Amino acid sequence: MPKNMIASAVLLLCGVATVNPVFAQSSDELDKIQREVGIMEKILTAALKQDTDNKVRNVSSSYLQHQGVVFSFDVRSGSRWSTVFASVPDAPLPPMPDIDFEELTEIEVLGEHVQVISDAVVVKTQEAYQQAMEVMRESAERVREVAEQERDVSREIRDLEREKRDLEFDRRHDKDAKEQELEKRKQALQASIKELEKEQQKLSLKQQEMRKELAEKKQARVKEQQQQLAALAKQVDKSLSLTLCDYGSGLRSLPNDEHVSFIIRGVSEGKGELVKVFKKSDIKKCVVGDIKAAQLIDKASSYRF
Repeated sequence: MPKNMIASAVLLLCGVATVNPVFAQSSDELDKIQREVGIMEKILTAALKQDTDNKVRNVSSSYLQHQGVVFSFDVRSGSRWSTVFASVPDAPLPPMPDIDFEELTEIEVLGEHVQVISDAVVVKTQEAYQQAMEVMRESAERVREVAEQERDVSREIRDLEREKRDLEFDRRHDKDAKEQELEKRKQALQASIKELEKEQQKLSLKQQEMRKELAEKKQARVKEQQQQLAALAKQVDKSLSLTLCDYGSGLRSLPNDEHVSFIIRGVSEGKGELVKVFKKSDIKKCVVGDIKAAQLIDKASSYRF
């Protein structure tokens, strides 16, 4: 290859290198970003707690060079009590085909792990959930009582059937004057068995109805929790967008092509986390009034992971 061609190739590569440099940020620049992010973390913590009635905890932040700032926090629907009760399964009911009831009675052991937000909030929340759980316990207890009655009737029927079989056996092997007495006793047993079978059927139907009622109450409770979670997620979105619009200018040292991201735990059903990513350029537009807070949240990338 001619020397002039080699020289041209080297110059071309050097030109590319100068067009697309990847510089590490200086220590001073990182210090500025760290200070601004620390201040923004405190602002976000105060805003989120105020806007969600103290349902946000453990706000933390970090910075990924050439990518942006990442804030993370936990959201608790209602309070710690809501998470506790939502995770405690219901008490087992007597066995019945195709119905699986969970444990209800493990609530007491969780009391030591409850973190107090404030005395007023805890007392109010405890009373509401204790009342709700008491209703569930009472319903489950009534089902258990009916099931126990049904089991007692079943035992009586088995005992009478066994006695009936014994009488039939004695009758086949006893041809004396007792035969008439045995026949009379057999008929009395048959009448008793029929009555008990009717009672058993009534108890079985009653138990099914009570189980259905209890399942409906549980479903209503789950639906209410889902609605509360959805409403809380909207509160968090609104709080984040308003805070970024009002105070996003404080992240002035963050490069314009980077992002402000949020990892939110507790607003997704299951154990996943909700991730929201805002462009610094969109935040600046909201700060100067080019877009509204509602538009900023719409522009953010959002996914569960």
